[in-house]
Amino acid sequence: MVHTPRDPNAPVTRAEVEQLLSDQATVILDAVDERMEKKLDEKFDPVITKLDGILKGVDALQHENVVGAEQLRRHADRLNDHAKRIRTLELRLQKSS
Repeated sequence: MVHTPRDPNAPVTRAEVEQLLSDQATVILDAVDERMEKKLDEKFDPVITKLDGILKGVDALQHENVVGAEQLRRHADRLNDHAKRIRTLELRLQKSS
C-alpha cells in the first residue's frame, strides 16, 4: 500500500480515527509492557538469585542424605556380620566347655 500525503483540511473517516486510536493504544500498551517487565525483572532477579542459592543448598543436603543412608546401611550390615560371628564364637565356646 502506497502512502499518499493527505490534505490536512480533509475530513477524517471513522475508520481512520479508529485505526489511529488502535495504533496509539498498541504503542502505549507495548511501552507499559516493557516498563512492567523491567520493573518485575528488577524485583524478581534478587529473589530468583536467592532461590538458586537455597536450591543448591537443598541439593547438597539431599546428596548428603543419600551418602549418609548408604553409610548407615554399610555399618548396619557390618554390625549384623559381627553379631553373627560373635554368636558363632559363643556357641563354639559353649560346646567346648
